Amino acid sequence: MFKKADIIIIIILIFISFIPQIVFNIINKDYDRIFAIITIDGNVNKKILLSEHIGKDEFVIESEYGINKILLKENEIAILQASCQDSVCINQGYISKPGENIICLPNKLMIEIRGNKEEEDIILSY
Repeated sequence: MFKKADIIIIIILIFISFIPQIVFNIINKDYDRIFAIITIDGNVNKKILLSEHIGKDEFVIESEYGINKILLKENEIAILQASCQDSVCINQGYISKPGENIICLPNKLMIEIRGNKEEEDIILSY
């Protein structure tokens, strides 16, 4: 059935497949502040500080393209309802890590998570 070399190759490939996820998690741990940026048709509509958000909030974003009901829960954000037909944006669930996003194409709405590192001032003298 399987040779010993086949099993070793399968194990190595499985291990290699997890490397991007591990690297992505290590890189994203350095962020001090995490923001959710909501854009409609490429224009910033709202910027929400997720890293310090406590509790549960709902709000509605209306535009000429449609209506989206958005839920903030602790440090996560999701779309609860949308006026689009396919509801792909609703099925994406909650996002909270930098680099993640939810896109509602019919309503031209995008929620993107970005991180911000607090950097120390560096003074260079010659």
